[in-house]
This record gives sequence, C-alpha cells and structure tokens, in this order.
Amino acid sequence: MTPEEFAERIKAKFEDVDVKITENKLPHPRKRVWIEVDRERFKELVRFLKEVDPAAQFSIIIAEDRGDRLTAKYHWEMFWEQGESLSVIVGTSCPKNDPVLPTITDIFPSSLPYEREVQEFLGIKYEGIPDPRRLFLPDDFPEGVYPLRLDETGIKPEMVKNAGHPYRRESR
Repeated sequence: MTPEEFAERIKAKFEDVDVKITENKLPHPRKRVWIEVDRERFKELVRFLKEVDPAAQFSIIIAEDRGDRLTAKYHWEMFWEQGESLSVIVGTSCPKNDPVLPTITDIFPSSLPYEREVQEFLGIKYEGIPDPRRLFLPDDFPEGVYPLRLDETGIKPEMVKNAGHPYRRESR
C-alpha cells in the first residue's frame, strides 16, 4: 500500500484527524505518514491500524512536555511483509491537569515497556496498563517527580547528583 493510499484510508474512516505525508531526503529517501488524533479516538485508530495490517510492528513512543500538554508520538512499521515498509507515526496528547491516555498493550503487547517508561518519566498515566511498575527509576525515587517534565513536577536541582561530566578534568 502506498503512503497516499494509506493516508486516504485513514481520512475516510477518521475524518476529524490530521494526516500528512513527509519525505526524508538523502541518504535514504522515504515517506512517512503522520497522524494526529484526539486521545478519545486514539485507541480506536490504533485498532484500525492492526485491522489494516495485522503484522504491523510497533517501534517506540516519543513523548514530551509541551507546556500545557503532554504529547506522545507512537511509531509503527507497516506493510513490511509486502516489500518496503511504511513508517506511520500517530500522535496524541493529554492536558497536564488530566495526564491520562489509554493503554494499547491489549492491541500491541510490545508497547508495554514504552508506556511504563513514559509513565515514570513524564507522568502520563495509562488506563488499563497491565503492569504499571517502574522500569528505570529506583523504588525509592520520590512519587510525583517526573524527570522529563519541565514544570514543578520535574527534577529539582538538589536532586541532581554527578551532574558534571565524569571524564572532564577542570583546568587548575
């Protein structure tokens, strides 16, 4: 399926989402389909991806603090069994005062460690996540502190240890 055909299928089913196609230039020219969807329709769209390509491969979540919102961009490789794969990125967001997204682990089980990572580093809570335990931070790390947040819930300067470069020697 071409990127254009795929984008048209998405637009036909989800009229209210934003869909665009971009193309990487050199060294490896490649088209990507970018989809932005409200969190209320996010899981429905993810289910549709699985219907369109049952062999779709989930890759990663890139999440960030964007001021008043927390965003999450989910990456898939689709149609890889048919030749050159199609890179699909689905973005959604939630307000900081209600940082909740639905889990997609029931559709793409491989998303579990990425949801756990986003949950502990940005504070997005995943509704229905089967294993909400921390993945990287120690058990005694303070609750309600999220290392990648840019607001008052982020890392405080007094929490930073070994902030200097471990191999740099200061000239004296």
